[in-house]
Amino acid sequence: MKMTKKKVFVIALAVCLAAILSMGSLAWFSAQDSVTNNFYIADSEDNTPDDIFSVDVYEKYDSDGNGNPEEYQSGISYNDILPGDKLAKDAIVKNTGHYDQYIRVIITISDKAVWKSIVESTGADFNTYDIRQHFVGFDSSKWDLVNSTMDNTGENIQYVLYLNDILKSDDSFSVFTGVEIPEAMTQEHASHFDDDGVWGFTIGIKAQAVQTENVGGNAYAAFQTVGMAIN
Repeated sequence: MKMTKKKVFVIALAVCLAAILSMGSLAWFSAQDSVTNNFYIADSEDNTPDDIFSVDVYEKYDSDGNGNPEEYQSGISYNDILPGDKLAKDAIVKNTGHYDQYIRVIITISDKAVWKSIVESTGADFNTYDIRQHFVGFDSSKWDLVNSTMDNTGENIQYVLYLNDILKSDDSFSVFTGVEIPEAMTQEHASHFDDDGVWGFTIGIKAQAVQTENVGGNAYAAFQTVGMAIN
């Protein structure tokens, strides 16, 4: 199979942690995951480009506690979550194509104003605070952080991360393995989380991939070359 030198990229819209908050005397929390959807876009001579360049995001979760985690595309529910709890959430990015790929991951956290209130209640400076410290198992050494900002609506926190290595065909890695609910989150904070009329917040992951040939020597350069720059 001959590859063209045209630019190729794929997108997987991914594991979204939706923490649904309910009020009680102890400010209980519950969380639910959303469906993972995959969007494949490619430009090649092959009739089935999805088999050439593709990327997937899914979760691994040991629901039975037997040490054999299963893969989930449709979401996991959590009940009776309290501030300070750690939710097992192993978010996996996998190269499901036939060729090596550069990877970019965009993490979007909703309700910036509420997170700002939570952080500042501890005396910390929100402008320098890294929400990713609440991602269990997140290894910052694997990533080049190019952008940390609100998204275009001004309501969310967004991290744009470039994997500083090539993801080979059929290889995968964990973005993080869990999410820790901040201990400083109070009942008052919970009441200000609002997701379409339901108290809750979301942490979404979108993985994007591009070919490695003829696009630059690293992930950041590759996404610039194919016209997917994020400034």
